[in-house]
Amino acid sequence: MLPLGKPERPAPRPYAALPLGWAAVVLVLTLTPADKMPITPVWELLSFDTAAHAGVFLVLAGLSWFSLRRQRRWPTLALRAGRAALLSSIVFGGLIEVMQYNMALGRHGEWTDLLSDAIGAALAVGVATAGAARLGRRPPLRVSTWVGLLLAGAALGAWPAPVAAQDLVRARHTIKKLASPCLHGRGYVKHGEHKAAAYLRGRFRELKLQPLAPDYTQPFALDVNTFPGKLQLDVMPFGPLRRMPQAKHLQPGRNFIAAPNSGSGKLDWGSRLVRLDTLAFTDSLVRQRSIAQLTRLPGAVLLTARVESQLAHWPHLRQALETAAARITLVPKLTALLASEQSAQVKLLALPTAAAWPAATTVPNQMKSVHLEVEAKLIRQYQTQNLAAIVRGSVQPDSFLVATAHYDHLGLMGKSTYFPGANDNASGVALLLELAAHYARPENRPAYSVVFLLFGAEEAGLLGSTYFVAHPLVPLKSIKFLVNLDLLGTGEQGATVVNGKVFEAPYQRLLALNEAHHYLPALGARGRAANSDHFPFSEAGVPAFFIYTRGGSTAYHDVNDRPEALSLAGFAGAFGLVRDFLNELGAAR
Repeated sequence: MLPLGKPERPAPRPYAALPLGWAAVVLVLTLTPADKMPITPVWELLSFDTAAHAGVFLVLAGLSWFSLRRQRRWPTLALRAGRAALLSSIVFGGLIEVMQYNMALGRHGEWTDLLSDAIGAALAVGVATAGAARLGRRPPLRVSTWVGLLLAGAALGAWPAPVAAQDLVRARHTIKKLASPCLHGRGYVKHGEHKAAAYLRGRFRELKLQPLAPDYTQPFALDVNTFPGKLQLDVMPFGPLRRMPQAKHLQPGRNFIAAPNSGSGKLDWGSRLVRLDTLAFTDSLVRQRSIAQLTRLPGAVLLTARVESQLAHWPHLRQALETAAARITLVPKLTALLASEQSAQVKLLALPTAAAWPAATTVPNQMKSVHLEVEAKLIRQYQTQNLAAIVRGSVQPDSFLVATAHYDHLGLMGKSTYFPGANDNASGVALLLELAAHYARPENRPAYSVVFLLFGAEEAGLLGSTYFVAHPLVPLKSIKFLVNLDLLGTGEQGATVVNGKVFEAPYQRLLALNEAHHYLPALGARGRAANSDHFPFSEAGVPAFFIYTRGGSTAYHDVNDRPEALSLAGFAGAFGLVRDFLNELGAAR
């Protein structure tokens, strides 16, 4: 019998379930939609702010290093456990941020979170590697040590990150997120406004604001005309199709847009484009000829915005124009709007410089052919919502100061053209959230209750604010003052206060505050105007201002209203001015 040697030591268990299980927990929590997360202290353990990211990834990288060092299947990987754990943790963190950014979860991916992930992972790997080097050939660290690391990381994740009173970097991120393609212009195609609302509910939750309605949501419905499909316009000299290489393809959003009430329709190549003769307004014979021509026109009629405005005085000519298959109106600027009804006619708005438009129908070389296709969809009773939150007052909780902004915009037009709405009104939403962050801090708890309202369907005709006034979540008579925030992405020339000439005493307070602190270069006052969500409130007897900044970008209701076009020159000043104004009215204890 051969002598028995020392028995082989069994291979250590790698405990792979530890890092995999922790990664699964992190993935579930970070990808849970914000509007599905309960408002309970249970979730505060892993609030996933900046400190939380570092904490949970410290645990993830540490557990990964521990498991990789103990496994024996891949010796090289065990030797390079630190590098592998660090790299895999960072890649995993990056994947989470990408998914949060692109998925409609009400969460927001940030590069600063990825940086926090990397710092936490690097700290874990550094400590583990240094410890292993000092231990030399000693056995790997006990499982109990890693359980302690898990608890330490969880404690770090639970540590609250400080919230700045007004953070311009955070505000820019808010604007960028709301104006991003993944929210589809915050309109009604692909439920862009629902996705924006989910994101904003998440922001309310992060600030731990109290909801004024279940899940912060006040639902209502509207009718809206949308353009979810094809949107195409081509112009070419009239003649055989072999001249198609000379066709001018117009870009939606850049060269033309659909009129808000446009219907669906299609004109194939060879359809004539006829310009309405302006002599029809002064010469009866030309008018009769134009009516006869338009009545049997299978193509499109071209006219200018000025000519279109004169049609109200010529009903027979207007009726004949309505019978044409399509109408193209030349306008100096493409300004998109929304409508609650749909015409039977295709209606497009185009720039005069977009193509070589026909100057007259009687000149052969001026005759044009048009090819167009528009898919429109009228949605009846589309379900949308307002969002409402509150910070309860410590002295008079039944008296209310209100900050409002609308979060909706114009959405998609066609399959790829969207209206970002950075200034209108991602900027106002960003300022409202900064005010909410200020008053949510315990040291800034107001004496009066401060209500934060985000309205839907403002672009459809102030529908969200009108619905709220008809179905108030707080008594309107208890609202001491309301400040509506809209178009606040500029400020080089100061700001305008709508209703400043109506409520003169409060406006003088604003002026005094601005003169004392030099928040904005100038303040101007306007009278009564139905141009934003303050209007239904002031008409109902609630004292209200609408504040917007002036100067800088002039993009409005077009595809150029992008975050990078905004200077935010007056953003910090507007924040300080509104905060101090609300404090003087009762928000300060």
